[in-house]
Amino acid sequence: MATSTGGRLPQIGLEGEPVLEYQPAVDLDNGRLLGFEALLRWRHPERGLIPPNVLIPWAESNNHIVELNAWVLEEACREASRWASAIQVAVNCSLVQLRHHQASLAAKRALAATGLNPDRLTVEITESAVADEQANQDLGALLRHGVHLAVDDVGTSWATLENLRRFSIEVAKIDRSFISALEPHEGMNRAIVEAIVHVSHSLAMSTVAEGVETAEQVVVLKELGADVAQGFFFAPPMPADEARVLATSEPPVLFSLTEVGSDEASSEPLALPRT
Repeated sequence: MATSTGGRLPQIGLEGEPVLEYQPAVDLDNGRLLGFEALLRWRHPERGLIPPNVLIPWAESNNHIVELNAWVLEEACREASRWASAIQVAVNCSLVQLRHHQASLAAKRALAATGLNPDRLTVEITESAVADEQANQDLGALLRHGVHLAVDDVGTSWATLENLRRFSIEVAKIDRSFISALEPHEGMNRAIVEAIVHVSHSLAMSTVAEGVETAEQVVVLKELGADVAQGFFFAPPMPADEARVLATSEPPVLFSLTEVGSDEASSEPLALPRT
């Protein structure tokens, strides 16, 4: 499978090459495909696909994360430029990249190289990035470039509400740990998700539930007023060519909100060498 049709592959001292997979984001009101989150893996000749929870910390500790994230931004924007104009793309951004004032620069270059409308790009950041003064300058620059900002894994350590307002965060992504044990009528996770949805909406933010795997979770999320969902209930992360079929489908794709799409595949954590 080809990993890129454009820019130079990142040279990070690791055998193999990067590859992006795309997971659909689905409107909980009607099942409409809204966009995809671009998820980075590394295709290693012996280890297979190395997942981001292994690759990203390794890249950060070996000073490769800025180059790697820049490649992800450009590749995701290039792929999104082939989709229907209403379909969005979301890309994760490292706190290290923000602290070095490289995220806005990478986004600017990616948009210029691919011609993607910045209104179709969402940069996902962590709560810690919103609260980090060193990263704040780059967050402001991203907004000036016209891209959208989303806060990932909300609920694990709420950033100050003042910072969420100041940076015009538009999307709150509810951490999958709260989705996994949602109860239909009661329970701590239900209360937490309900609170996140309420606070987010009061700040004019939409909500995305991550890690949705069952029809029951969909029912509860709809009851609580969540806006968007992604997870194996709808589809697992998929190669670029499969995502492109969905993103260019006429009529537009509608996912079922009552039937399971796919079972989750497991992957063992891998250790990577230092460089």
